[in-house]
Amino acid sequence: MTSHDTEKTGSGELRERGQLVASLGSSLRSGASSLGTVPKLLEQLLTTGGWKDFVTRLGDHVTYDDDEFAEFVETLPLQGLGADLGVVERLIGPRPDLLAILYELTPPSSPGRPKKANNVQSFVDAAEHADQALPLPPARRKAPTGNSVENIMRKLARERPDLLQEVTEGRMKPYTAAVEAGWRKPQTTIALNDPAAVARTLLDKLGTEQAQQVCSALTQLVADQSAST
Repeated sequence: MTSHDTEKTGSGELRERGQLVASLGSSLRSGASSLGTVPKLLEQLLTTGGWKDFVTRLGDHVTYDDDEFAEFVETLPLQGLGADLGVVERLIGPRPDLLAILYELTPPSSPGRPKKANNVQSFVDAAEHADQALPLPPARRKAPTGNSVENIMRKLARERPDLLQEVTEGRMKPYTAAVEAGWRKPQTTIALNDPAAVARTLLDKLGTEQAQQVCSALTQLVADQSAST
């Protein structure tokens, strides 16, 4: 994936592609496939190759090489779909023409997987007859864990799309959104070499009431420690 300056490349067509990518990613995360929205959007991106060159609504010009479709699917919005190849394959369903495109864009997980549409139908029929899932490539990377930005973004996509929109549109940082969602406690960095600076930082971050509570707690701790020594 490559990001470019949009001054000369931010055409209406590229921005329309970016809107299509955003709509598809949003539909995948909100479960709108039941309304038939996702397959149509996915078909348009696959058949036109629009996923390879688009401009996001934030003005980022994004391009992918032909062999980077899996990266496009997994990349977080708005520069990708924030999904996985298994989801894309299930949404395509029994469409040999689209499966052929998908298989052409992704490395085979087994030697016999066809890429041409006229061979994919028999391949699909054989898999269904054997009650087997169609073979897709294994995950390119482990799922993110902990408080990483990527993990927060994926969790926002699943559980708080309202906060995800705030983050993707630049009005909120991922960690702030995680605090807002109640997934992590507020944190700050304090330089400890200046007691006055420590006090000012705590007052700014906590407000008067909480700062007074911290002051009382510190006073009590100092008194207890002095009494024990």
